Amino acid sequence: MPISIGQRPAPDFDHPIELMMDCHRRIEKFLQVLDRVASRATLDAETRPALDTALHYFKTAGIRHNTDEEGDLFPALSALGGQAAELVEKMDRLAAEHRTAELVHHRLNELGGHWLKANELSEADLAEFRRLIRQLIGFYAQHIAMEETEVFPVAAKALDSATLRQIGRNMRARRVENPGRVASQCAQRRNAQLK
Repeated sequence: MPISIGQRPAPDFDHPIELMMDCHRRIEKFLQVLDRVASRATLDAETRPALDTALHYFKTAGIRHNTDEEGDLFPALSALGGQAAELVEKMDRLAAEHRTAELVHHRLNELGGHWLKANELSEADLAEFRRLIRQLIGFYAQHIAMEETEVFPVAAKALDSATLRQIGRNMRARRVENPGRVASQCAQRRNAQLK
């Protein structure tokens, strides 16, 4: 694994909450990529692979991230009671927001897939693509803020180390079952961690 001087090491499955936060940074990064691509009317050698990679990220890693939260983190917190029980309504809201975002991503994938095939979008489709990107950027800013300021800090304090290890193992298993693109940097780093 390469070492970057002055940067923290990438989170791993032994630190699942930090890994979920790292996923948030990737979501933000790929939204920026989509926003940059949407600023153009046609695809070129730079924007075509960027669009394809960003769309693929949300179809694969984005779904795994939602499952990490809804399948493991939220239920573990809900089972605790106390301060974590006060978050149940917020966690239900966050899970519902995942469904809403999935619908927007589905339409974005349709438009993006057409764009990749035809190399251009009609003015109306391009305007819709741009609107959907702006909608997702605003949505994720609020969604991520709630998770990182309200849910994750409680999880870090309230969940015991055995529960956190199990969440990390479950996250790892999801990525072994569906590793993503073999050539992606994320998949390469993940594969190195799995060995």
